[in-house]
Amino acid sequence: MTYTNVLQWLEESAQQYADKISYADDKKELSYSELLTQVQSVGSTLARHGKAQQAVAVLLPRGVDQVVALLGIVAAGGHYAILDAESPRERLVSIVSSFKPAAILVCDQTAKLGEELLPGACITIDGAVAGDIDTTVLADIRSKTCANDLLYVLYTSGSTGTPKGVMVSHANVISYVSWFAECFDISDETIFGSQTPLYFSMSVSDMFATIRQGATMYIISKRLFSWPVPLVNWLNERKVNTIYWVPTALGMLSRWDVLSVAPLEHIRKVLFAGEVMPTPTLNYWMDKLPEAKFANLFGPTETTDICTYYKVNRRLSDEESLPIGRACEGMKAIVMREDGQEAGIDDEGELYVGGPFVALGYLGDAKRTSETFVANPLDANDPQLYYRTGDIVRPASDGDLRYVSRRDFQIKRSGYRIELGEIEAAAAACEGVASCAAIWEPTQGHIVIFASGNKLNKDELHKQLTHRLPTYMMPDNIKLLPTLPLNANGKIDRHALLDACYV
Repeated sequence: MTYTNVLQWLEESAQQYADKISYADDKKELSYSELLTQVQSVGSTLARHGKAQQAVAVLLPRGVDQVVALLGIVAAGGHYAILDAESPRERLVSIVSSFKPAAILVCDQTAKLGEELLPGACITIDGAVAGDIDTTVLADIRSKTCANDLLYVLYTSGSTGTPKGVMVSHANVISYVSWFAECFDISDETIFGSQTPLYFSMSVSDMFATIRQGATMYIISKRLFSWPVPLVNWLNERKVNTIYWVPTALGMLSRWDVLSVAPLEHIRKVLFAGEVMPTPTLNYWMDKLPEAKFANLFGPTETTDICTYYKVNRRLSDEESLPIGRACEGMKAIVMREDGQEAGIDDEGELYVGGPFVALGYLGDAKRTSETFVANPLDANDPQLYYRTGDIVRPASDGDLRYVSRRDFQIKRSGYRIELGEIEAAAAACEGVASCAAIWEPTQGHIVIFASGNKLNKDELHKQLTHRLPTYMMPDNIKLLPTLPLNANGKIDRHALLDACYV
């Protein structure tokens, strides 16, 4: 069957797995039949309010109701953006101004904020779910949709501080999630333990693979990541067998050696993305879960979620960097040097990616779109657009790509071009380091290493770094913290660390 709308997956799964749990959080779980009913109710309610086939924002806590809201907007033929109630007010105002929603779906907890952001245009999720289903209207809406219709706009942080609205279509998600499910053998037996917020691109993988395959997704409360043993018990009780987390979340369990005292009983797939995975952390997980499969997924929001991947097929030394692998099937990766030539083996260059996962561009920003969504730099006859990722990578002789750094993580000091990512990799390989980040402090022109770990000693860490880094790359300062600050996506908060340079 040719799919043109992601809700076709839900409709098929509701027929085949009517009584099976689709999504669940700490307070609620929905069977597939219940999920479809609620989604259709929300879609019908939006249509009755005159909000069909329009932009609708979602301002709800992370959980099952949020999933219902997103899919309900799709049922109404619209596209969605997620507003995080914990974000700074300025950011929320900026997103609403860019997205221009016809309505915001809210709950009692977020209704006041919703009214402040879009007065007179808020609809409660409870009221929407309680509305009658109008199958005739929903069918008419569906008949007017196509695969290239916008599905959602995901806002990322721009270098200027203004959020960028990445436009992703049904076709993008259908292509990407179909690859993801096949590549990693996601099936109706898969039980996800979901860590990432739904406004983070990683969530696209487990959220949509769930309805595509008739799987189950448990949404993990953020508070559990402060309590490692209860987190493991929670995963075991629900028989979670697949996780797709950021490395920082995986590192939290390895740092405290939690799996030695509270083993994971059912995990068979460990996927990770969003930031560089420290090899010692990966080795810890591989030692504790010798039967599990591991994979490093890599890509920006502008490629729906992922553009390259590496299935870990051997143990790496703690000093060895983890490959980001090869382009996903159906995608093409090109590495371009600064001189405009294609990078050869062991050359460094910027990663360009093209194919069906590549998003439609940035909402309301034609200039930025034209600068980063470009023609194939090597083949003028290639009709696809390629996204300039800003990631510096290096092709290796084995065919895999190695990540070097972000283009904007490159600095120049004393005439040397330095990759902060290389300094981080060296620090991550040092004994006792559980988590680390290299920060460039431009006022003093200093490189600062922030690190956390059990029984970590600043002098000892400095000594280890002298054996791993040339003199010109040595950090000017080392700051040890109990834990590194995380942003809302669970990744290391580099803005907070930059501020900490001045403390």
